[in-house]
Formats: sequence, structure tokens, C-alpha cells
Amino acid sequence: MGRDKPGREQADFDPQDMSRDMVGRDMDPAPERKSPDPEESPQKRERRHVYGTVMSRMRRGLMIGAFLPGEVMSLRKLAAEFGTSAMPVREVLSRLVAANALEEMPSGSARVPRLRPARLRDLFAVREVVEGTAGEWAAKHGGLTLADDLLRINNELHAAIDKRDILGCLSLNQQFHFMLYEASGSDVLVPLIESLWLQFGPTMYMSLLIPSMPWDASHHEHVVDALRAGDGAGVRQAIVGDIRSTCAALLSVTGESGIADLPFIARAGALTYPSARGA
Repeated sequence: MGRDKPGREQADFDPQDMSRDMVGRDMDPAPERKSPDPEESPQKRERRHVYGTVMSRMRRGLMIGAFLPGEVMSLRKLAAEFGTSAMPVREVLSRLVAANALEEMPSGSARVPRLRPARLRDLFAVREVVEGTAGEWAAKHGGLTLADDLLRINNELHAAIDKRDILGCLSLNQQFHFMLYEASGSDVLVPLIESLWLQFGPTMYMSLLIPSMPWDASHHEHVVDALRAGDGAGVRQAIVGDIRSTCAALLSVTGESGIADLPFIARAGALTYPSARGA
């Protein structure tokens, strides 16, 4: 996501309310469907379905920023929000800890990592390589149809920015990137990118809270233009620029103990979100 110029009209929002709202709203992809095993019991099949649904929603929530860095995962609250027992939630959290998307605390609870500066730099440097490559490859396969589809998403993103629709901004940003990456035709790159987004996704939510460096969609526009021109190197350059600008914005407000400890996070209810889309 590109950054807009500071000093635009702003409107209040409460990020804690938004985070809670995003878990329960229509943000989840359909769980992966597998052919039923005729010998599998109905009870086992139902458990597998519930687990898949919870995992899908948790992954989606982490990737688009529905959970805050440092946020402790409550089994009881998540189970209530997902309408299930604590058992599948506990299993999903354990899997996400193993995937480095969550971290285990001494108490045994799981929380979203705080991501100190060195970790942020590491993740975003790897993103540049992997996502830049996926974007360049997509230019060989996607053509004008992909450019048109991405332009439509980016126009919706502009509208979400103007309306201060935080959920819409995060969700549409993720849709834009993954439509591009999936067009690369690589069965290797996309899972790698998903694993990276699981780890840094909550910082995208935090990037909305930086008043001096608000979002715009200029890098996305450069991606679309490069796709229309069949310029794979140009797509890579635009994606790398997008990633670097977000990383720089986050590092500018990240303390040594992580972004979640900053005073402006504690005062998040009083923060504002810019509405302007560009210079």
C-alpha cells in the first residue's frame, strides 16, 4: 500500500472495536473442501469441518490485520465468536504457534508477536524478494484481464479509503496482492507469501494508525500500469516500493520492544484516519 501526504481531513475510529468486528464479519473465505471419506464417521467429519473453518478464519484474520500485535488469544472469546467449543480453537492456535504466526507465552497462552525492528526488517526484506518475483511472473501470465481486475479492486480500495472503511481497506489490500501473486502460476511462491503475511499481517492494521504517513494506493496504480505494458520488471519495482514504504512507516514508530508498546497504541481510541486518496 502506498502512502499519502500528511495533513488531510481525518475521522475518529476505535481500532479495538474494529478488531472485534472483523473476526465476526464476512471476512472469511470458505473452508477448504475435500472429498469426503466414505469410511469417516460423521462425528470425525464434523470435527474436521469445524477445525478447517476456525483455521481459515484465524489465518484470514491474521493476514489482513484483524488481530493486534501483542494481543493475547482468549480461548473462551474466540470459541464464542466462532460458535464452537474451545478444543478446535486450541488446536488451531497450537498450529499457528508452530507456523510462527503466534507465539507461546510462559503462561501457555498464545499471543500475536510484537515484532521488534530487526524482525520487521527481516520479514519485509524477504517479502521484497518473494513478492517481487511473484509480481514479475504474474506479468507473463495475467495480461490485460488481470490488470482490469486489479484496477477494479484498487478503485474499491480508493472508495474504502475515502469512506474510512478500515475493514474494507485491509481486506481489499490483501485481495489486490493475492490476486496478483496467484497469477504468477507458481505453486511454491504463493504458500511462501501466505506464511509471510501470517507473520506480518497485524502490522498492516497498525500501519493505519500512523497519522503522518496515511495510506494511498499509488503503488497499486503503478502495478496496473506495468501489467498493461507487459513490464514484469516494472511490476516487481512497484511491489518492492509498496513493501518498502510500509516498512519505513512502521519502523518510524516502532520501539525496541515492539510496536504494541508505543504510547500512540494505548491512545488508539483517540487516533484519526485520513480520508484522502492521493496528492
